[in-house]
Amino acid sequence: MPVYSLYSETREPTAEMLKGLDVLVIDLQDVGTRIYTYIYTMANCLRAAGRHKVKVIVCDRPNPIGGKAVEGPMLERGFESFVGQYRIPMRHGMTIGELARLFNEHFAIGADLEVVTMTGWRREMFYDDTSLRWVLPSPNIPTLDSAVVYPGTVLFERHERLGGPRYDEAVRVGGAHRGQPRNDLRVR
Repeated sequence: MPVYSLYSETREPTAEMLKGLDVLVIDLQDVGTRIYTYIYTMANCLRAAGRHKVKVIVCDRPNPIGGKAVEGPMLERGFESFVGQYRIPMRHGMTIGELARLFNEHFAIGADLEVVTMTGWRREMFYDDTSLRWVLPSPNIPTLDSAVVYPGTVLFERHERLGGPRYDEAVRVGGAHRGQPRNDLRVR
């Protein structure tokens, strides 16, 4: 079976990539922040699948930083990019399944979408309340604590095109999501 990267020059599946598929299954762990590649890769897949009449199934996952807090600035018009396609707050409070529905319905992608919903997750839960094992959604998000601080620190990310190093290690704050003292603050 062929494997295609959508984290390259090609960010949206092509007709050739989707050729022969009956269904495209998306099973990604979001980190709860507007600026994250996974949710927009999902949006790009929804758009391509809609154009090529391929059904999409999104496996819902917990929002690791909870679903109650919705905060931070909205994306301003004119500043859209691959990691900022839609006007949602920085900390969006939604699961990836809820985002799929929002993108598909409110932002009018119009794909044939089915979301496989979770059981047992409640909006007040952080990832460590789920009893699930943390699996790195990205090398930049090695811990739940790094996901908790990501909405407030990602804007300090330095980009190669600006002459700085890549953001290859997430900010880590021990116990930040439970109001514990910050005992391990490092930025690299």
